[in-house]
Amino acid sequence: MPLAFPFDPDIARAATLPARLYHDPVYLELEMERVFAHSWQLVGRMEQVMEPGQYFTADVGANSVVVVRDGGQLRAFYNVCLHRAGPVATGCGKRHTLQCRYHGWTYGLDGALQRTPGMEGTSQFRPEEMRLVPVAVTTWGPLVFVNLDGKAPPLAEVLEDLPARVAPFHCERMRFVTSRSWEIACNWKVYVDNYLEGYHVPVVHPGLNKELDMDRYRVEPHRWYSLQHAPLRPVHGGNPDRQYDPATTDVPEAVYAWLFPNTMLNVYLGQMQTNVVIPLGPDRCRVVFDWYAVDPPADAATDPAWLKLMAFSTEVQDEDIAICEVVQRNLRSRIYDRGRYSAEHETGVHHFHSLLHEAMT
Repeated sequence: MPLAFPFDPDIARAATLPARLYHDPVYLELEMERVFAHSWQLVGRMEQVMEPGQYFTADVGANSVVVVRDGGQLRAFYNVCLHRAGPVATGCGKRHTLQCRYHGWTYGLDGALQRTPGMEGTSQFRPEEMRLVPVAVTTWGPLVFVNLDGKAPPLAEVLEDLPARVAPFHCERMRFVTSRSWEIACNWKVYVDNYLEGYHVPVVHPGLNKELDMDRYRVEPHRWYSLQHAPLRPVHGGNPDRQYDPATTDVPEAVYAWLFPNTMLNVYLGQMQTNVVIPLGPDRCRVVFDWYAVDPPADAATDPAWLKLMAFSTEVQDEDIAICEVVQRNLRSRIYDRGRYSAEHETGVHHFHSLLHEAMT
């Protein structure tokens, strides 16, 4: 079976990705190395590493990383002890050192090896020459990103003008509110495909369709990211069925920003959801939602406005999960291989596939 696949940069002529890319484990292994190991990955929040010694761990594909605040400097390392590959950190917390949970080797927060119990009789063993392997780490607003590729361009270069485009929403001032995650029976690309077009909204999301002016919906691809602009419909007569009231904000639209390959930012009405899709297998992924707000509630679990907002968000997410899981099953059908793009509505999906083809080939 050939690993390469053809891709036409002209959406009017192009066919969608071959179905095998959504269920063959060989492709997922290639994606882990060629896509996820070379792209900036959203792994956590600034508030988790504000104080010296604070740390958290995260997975990037098959690789575990630890992000830690070393004095005033933010650092990241592969979460792998150089002795026999034990973890030097688990979960999150606050420590003065990073200690392997296997044999107790201890590293400073700068990655230097400090203590190696039981190694006194080992010939030509030089602890001073051994350090945790660093990983590129940076931040944007309240978000922390890492990149395993030592030659990757800076995150600011990848984001291009995205921070300026969402500046009216004040994302950099937002603070964490709450988090939820879902495990979904679909390939990670099925979920991303679905996110990158509003074509399905009138059919799959009747409630969301009442909120957005789909006649003015537009998609704007850039080099490494894309923006979906969704103007909010006006509210007439205090309609109690409406969730979003554009009169309550200076920016009467929702903006859905996607950063290659698997990070989404849903920004509207003074709040933001980050949405990260994590592959778990050829036909499984985990989707992690974090909510942020300029003026976060004291307790989102009891705040009526936030309960309503999150209930509606969950309704939309459940609708997406249902259709994505059906699509995943149908991609195994013996009669389906490739489809065609809507040149009007699926430019975001075509853009994603072009970047995927570039990375894979």
